[in-house]
Amino acid sequence: MMIKCPFLSQFSSLRHGFFGPDHESLLDENGFPLPLVKLEQVHGTKVVHVTEPLHKEIEGDGLVTSVPGIVLGMLTADCGPVLFYDPLANVIGACHAGWRGAKAGILQSTLDAMENLGAKRTQIYATLGPTICQEHYEVGPEFPDLIGEEYRAYFYPSPKEGYHYFNLPLYIFNQLRREKLYYVHDVKRDTFTGEFSSRRRFLFQGITKFNFSNLSAIAIV
Repeated sequence: MMIKCPFLSQFSSLRHGFFGPDHESLLDENGFPLPLVKLEQVHGTKVVHVTEPLHKEIEGDGLVTSVPGIVLGMLTADCGPVLFYDPLANVIGACHAGWRGAKAGILQSTLDAMENLGAKRTQIYATLGPTICQEHYEVGPEFPDLIGEEYRAYFYPSPKEGYHYFNLPLYIFNQLRREKLYYVHDVKRDTFTGEFSSRRRFLFQGITKFNFSNLSAIAIV
C-alpha cells in the first residue's frame, strides 16, 4: 500500500510516499534512491541534519537534508507523519508527530532546522500522512488540560465517563498553519480503518504483540 500527496507530486525533483506495512518492497518499486535514513523515535523534539547515510539509528523525531539521493523515513502506527519540502531552497524534512511530540514542538523544530539549511517557511510545503482520526482516538480525562486548547476545537466527549475523543490530525494541521506555512495538506487517511498499520486497531482486535508500521519517505533526486 502506498499513497502520495498530489501537491508534493508536482515536483520532478522529489520522491515521496506514505507506505503501509509492506514498505520495504515498495521503496524499490517506486524509484526511491537508497540509502534510507531512520531514527530511533522517542516522541521528542530532536531533529537530525543528515549529510550522509547513517550507519546506525540515533534518537530523534525529525530529519532534514539538502543532499540528493538520501531517503528520509519516519515510522508510525497512528501518530502523524509529516513530510516537508521547500522547492526553491531544495530542502526536505520529515517528522513524527504524536500528540506528545506535537505539543512539545517537533513541528517547529523541524521547520527551524530546515530554515538553518536555507529554507523559508513561506516556501515550504507540508503534508500530513495517514494518522488516526478523531472518532477512533479515545483519550483519558487528563488530555484536555495537557493539550491546553479550547475543548470544542479538538475534543468531544466519549460515552465512557470522563473520557474524550481527540482530533490529532487537526491539532497538527493547525500548528503548521500557525507557523505561517501557506501550503499545508492532509491526505485524510485514517490508520484505524484503512490498510495502514494502526496500534489502536491491533489492540482493539486483541493483538498485543506486533511488528508492523507505516513508513513515510521523502528524497531529493
